Amino acid sequence: MIPRGTVRPSNPTYRALFIAASIASTATFFNLPTVLAQDDTGAPQPSDLQAVEQDLKREQATKDSATKQAERAATDAAKLQSDMIGAARSIQERERALTDLEAQLVTLEEQRAEMAATLIKKDTQMREVLLALERLAVRPTDALLLQPLRPSDAIRSGLVLSAAIPALTKNAAQLQIELETLYATRTAIVDRRSTLALEALSLIDDQTRLERLYTEKASLQRGFERQATDAEKRIEALAREANDLRDLLDRVIAERKRQDAEEAERAAREAPILTPPDGAAPTPDIVAARRPSPPVAARSFSKARGTLPFPAEGRLSQRYGENTDGDGLAKGIVITTRTAAQVVSPFDGVVAFSGPFRGYGQLLILEHSEGYHTLLAGMSRLDGAVGQRVLAGEPVGVMSPEGDPSLYVELRRDGQPINPLPWLATRTNEKSG
Repeated sequence: MIPRGTVRPSNPTYRALFIAASIASTATFFNLPTVLAQDDTGAPQPSDLQAVEQDLKREQATKDSATKQAERAATDAAKLQSDMIGAARSIQERERALTDLEAQLVTLEEQRAEMAATLIKKDTQMREVLLALERLAVRPTDALLLQPLRPSDAIRSGLVLSAAIPALTKNAAQLQIELETLYATRTAIVDRRSTLALEALSLIDDQTRLERLYTEKASLQRGFERQATDAEKRIEALAREANDLRDLLDRVIAERKRQDAEEAERAAREAPILTPPDGAAPTPDIVAARRPSPPVAARSFSKARGTLPFPAEGRLSQRYGENTDGDGLAKGIVITTRTAAQVVSPFDGVVAFSGPFRGYGQLLILEHSEGYHTLLAGMSRLDGAVGQRVLAGEPVGVMSPEGDPSLYVELRRDGQPINPLPWLATRTNEKSG
């Protein structure tokens, strides 16, 4: 709208120049060419004005399309992350079920072997007694001729045999019950083995599904390969220079702070440059636009005490503070897992280190909020890249497919190791200590 007191241009030439000036300022904002053809009077031609308008529309359409693509990519990434967490949870549930079934099979096999040995012994005794009774019942004269007895002894023997018959009958009934129990145990073993086979197949299906999700994730992250490669090179240099795990963690924290500072500086450079009119104070909108966007708020780690999932399913074979072989007191815990067990992040965080480190094999360091870090070592494969943001339960690695794999878990606060067990959710038949 033209302000009051402004002379509205009535001459066609002035009107055309007025429109051209407006389009030129708009084109400057969108970085579009402002060269317009003119007729003999110097006024822009309508066809050229229409071309500029079409350029503006195409520019806006391109911007809208890019925005929608970014939104779709973010939605796809979030869904993929959720699917991976679900697949990892399903894998760990299968692993737990397989471990329980295998333990049940061991118990049932032991019971079956014990009952079978007892039944064999009782069967031998029963055979001997029954053979003796059969000989006396069928050929009592021959038995007396081979071992003559006085009448009183013969009567006494008859009474003893008569009294033994009810006991034998009772033993036979008990033997029948034990045989039925043995049969039921064998049936249970067959059922457990069948269930075990089905669970194993389901585990393979879940692992295949997770691998497919990894492939999708890799395709989404191809655009960040160069950044990831640069980060991996810096991390490898840190690992070579670090003397021990504490030194490595200090270097990783310093590197993380440096990267955050660079990111904030880059965001400030890329922010739109808005300048108020000469002599005017910056408006709140301009001040806000100049300020870098704050990082996404992270969940409080300290409030998650006692709720964190175990990084892997397995048996707790070493506790925090226990004596180790010549290394003093344990600074973390050790979980003996199944072969090729799935490892997940116990809490939301950022991958601060991912790679081999002296004495620890493949090491993964996750940075959480409030100065907390989780260290995971002993995996044969790492699935977390440096700088990657992970959620609680998201897969980050896989244990060795051979032997008796052991996952080392360490929790540190401000660089100092603390007992991780009070932070982990208590599992069945296991106390945090």
